[in-house]
Amino acid sequence: MEEAIALPGDVGGETTLAVVGQRLQPAGLVTRMGRSSWALTPHAEEWLSCGDDAYLIAILHANIRFVGELIHEVREGCTQADLLARAAEKYGCTWESLDQIRRRTAWLRSGGFVELDFRHDITPTASGLELLQRLELVDPRSGKRRVSSQDAAAELPAAHPLVRAQLERPEGDRKASIGYIPRNDGDSFATMRKFSQALAKDTSREEIDEFASVEFGLRPSSVASALGTLKSAGMIEQVGFGTYRSTDIAKACLASPHDLDYLRIVHSKFKFVGEILEALEEVDTPRDLAALARTRYMVPREDIPEVRTRLQMLRECGLVEEVTWGHYRVLPLGRAMLADLPTDTPTAVEEAQGEPSEPEVGDALSSIASSLRSTSRDSGSPERFERAVSEAFAHLGYDSQLLGGSGQTDVLVTAHLSGDAKYSVIVDAKSSASGKIGEGQVNFDTLKEHRAANSAEYILVVGPGFPGSRLAVRAEAHGVGLVDVETLISIAEHHGQAPLTLHELRELCKRVGVVESGVLEKRWSAEKRMYRLCDRVLRQLAVEAASADAVTTGALSAHDLYLIFRSEVENPPTPHEIESVLTFLSSEIVHAIRKVGVQYSILEDPGTTARRLNLLAASIAGQSSAR
Repeated sequence: MEEAIALPGDVGGETTLAVVGQRLQPAGLVTRMGRSSWALTPHAEEWLSCGDDAYLIAILHANIRFVGELIHEVREGCTQADLLARAAEKYGCTWESLDQIRRRTAWLRSGGFVELDFRHDITPTASGLELLQRLELVDPRSGKRRVSSQDAAAELPAAHPLVRAQLERPEGDRKASIGYIPRNDGDSFATMRKFSQALAKDTSREEIDEFASVEFGLRPSSVASALGTLKSAGMIEQVGFGTYRSTDIAKACLASPHDLDYLRIVHSKFKFVGEILEALEEVDTPRDLAALARTRYMVPREDIPEVRTRLQMLRECGLVEEVTWGHYRVLPLGRAMLADLPTDTPTAVEEAQGEPSEPEVGDALSSIASSLRSTSRDSGSPERFERAVSEAFAHLGYDSQLLGGSGQTDVLVTAHLSGDAKYSVIVDAKSSASGKIGEGQVNFDTLKEHRAANSAEYILVVGPGFPGSRLAVRAEAHGVGLVDVETLISIAEHHGQAPLTLHELRELCKRVGVVESGVLEKRWSAEKRMYRLCDRVLRQLAVEAASADAVTTGALSAHDLYLIFRSEVENPPTPHEIESVLTFLSSEIVHAIRKVGVQYSILEDPGTTARRLNLLAASIAGQSSAR
């Protein structure tokens, strides 16, 4: 870590990887993988891939104070000294010199978003003003601002001595599953407090059942599950046959005016609690967090409901917030807590231990991408690239036939749809050692002959790259689409995250000239939006059931859900979208919720719904592979 390295172009002279990592981490560009290793964040990889400086500034703006706000403040032009004063007066930036202002103006000037005129005034460029419209700015009147590691550290209340001792000397291995906690008004720590109070002295199981029935409406079987969780959390102990009592730790947490000590104890007993605060520096959804928990923090399996339980606890303590549906970020108090907790060091484990499993979708995508990239430059064995291209289209759901040979197209792709919806595409796979397909390598007349011979509607040429405008113009004139390897990989990756129908994918096949994956971006986004809405509806109905009152009785209508969701995001779901999701979730095959009149109520834990849908998917996939 301390070995000197030279930056590209000798900018800044020699430094060390540790210093570079520490400088880039607050900007959201790298994340620490361990004591001596760093990795690019997904945002940094995306920027390196697209090369868009506006995207880089958006990353910096999201993680560092007074970046987009600087563009806003210089709309009428002002000096760096003026900016320093405004940063202090309006945004609470207590900088004593111009150094921080100069750094930010240098970033923005290098990207062409602001410029310095002869009067030493800084003014925004047209690109800067355009970028400004896409950034969420801090409101100086309310003082509300995004979280960043540049923020002043929040004051973290000290742990009770018994709690601190538990953190420093944990007993046994931390468990992977927290389990069931009945929530009082949606607050798990309020539940822990009530149990701690109720069991302050030796309490029989019959007394506990009566207390839980009155307080939470629980049946004895649910009480047994709750007691198991509280015992695992170290909050209660069994002191006799059917007799329980709060532990000293529980009483210490109860004496605190805040819930942070409860969270500290939960962290000491269960895996991936405080570690989420670190993982949120890299990913921000429960699904991605669950994946990191398995691959880096030794949690046996990807359990999204368990991650949501932890996120809810962190939210209750003011350590994280949900910025949009299913997307979370760390708050200043969360950063302070992360620094205070002893956490597990992330590992580079690729697969969790356990029974062998079937290859995941991500494995297939990785194999397809690797094969396309390597074989596209192997001009000595063109059949290898043809096979890789055929497999890529088969992954998209097409009947993909590898033909090749004299007088034949390389790949014939068919969408077996009913009636006039059926269509076919001939695909010519062109490999090149240079990574470039020249104009002379594409015979448009032969391609048209192949299309006619196979009664196909469309023609695509796939290659490592198609530089120059002349080939693109000729392809457009001949009705041929040019798909470079990276575009095909991008399409396959999107398909893995939000599969589209063959009817929708037709939009790509019928493009001529240079084909770009962005043509389907709106449809992919709409697909992902509905996935998120399914998750959000289930969670909201689960919360409503847990905190049911005499008015709602734990059920909500589509209109109720719309009123709840419309204030959460800028582009809320429409009533029609919500109704579509409710219809799907209440169908006979899913039966996760039920409809009574105009209201819907949840029938099971969302994790059970996820397992049912996974089993359905596995069954369909099994039948498909059998064919």
